[in-house]
Amino acid sequence: MHMCELVFPASVQVTEQTIDVSGLTLRQQDYYRDLFWELVAVYGRAQKSRVIIGFAGPTGAGKSVVTNLFKEFARQAHLPFAFEVITIDAYHFPNQYLLSHSYAGQPLKQVKGRFDTYDVAILVRDLKAFAAGATVAFPEYSRKLHDPVPDRLSVAAPAALLLVEGLWLLADQGGWAEVRPRLDFCYFIESDTERTREAVIRRHMNGGRTREDAARHYEAVDGRNSDLVRQTRLKADKTIPPYYLI
Repeated sequence: MHMCELVFPASVQVTEQTIDVSGLTLRQQDYYRDLFWELVAVYGRAQKSRVIIGFAGPTGAGKSVVTNLFKEFARQAHLPFAFEVITIDAYHFPNQYLLSHSYAGQPLKQVKGRFDTYDVAILVRDLKAFAAGATVAFPEYSRKLHDPVPDRLSVAAPAALLLVEGLWLLADQGGWAEVRPRLDFCYFIESDTERTREAVIRRHMNGGRTREDAARHYEAVDGRNSDLVRQTRLKADKTIPPYYLI
């Protein structure tokens, strides 16, 4: 396949938020261009029309930014197959469910993002259907509603590469062991804990939390999740560095 010149965007759209990527160095930009073409090569080597590639890693590692950057590259590259991105956040149980269900006396809403706050069975069902060639209407996550929105992304193309990003793709708890076998290839994005902490707190503040509440949520949920997620990295096919360490 002809490797056209890819123009690096100044920003990418991630769940209704604009993320500035204009500060990346030329070396970082080249790294992600090369990684995009590596994804295209993974698709070709799979020798099938529907391929699923995962991007796992701790909260704030850049999974959403990287996968949506690749979607922009795919638009420029005019690939002979569809290229779509979904996030496991879209498979969160709705807030109404999380408020009405608890674990150890604590409403699940207070630990939203933990492995047991997702409808993993539906995610597995959708991945199976996609791999089988069916038309699948994937949900999307709204940062404005802070809830999943069902049936927002319909994929019908016979040939398609699906990127799936999320914390728990390589985990075993709560039914997640059913996900890894559905991934034809999976990357794990490393992260620096201190840099990640500040980035995640800022993201929570952009979503409406006070800094105090955002920091509390990070310590109670995000930080603990990230520690567990890092233990799954050996199940990935390839580990890649966070953009700021390239």
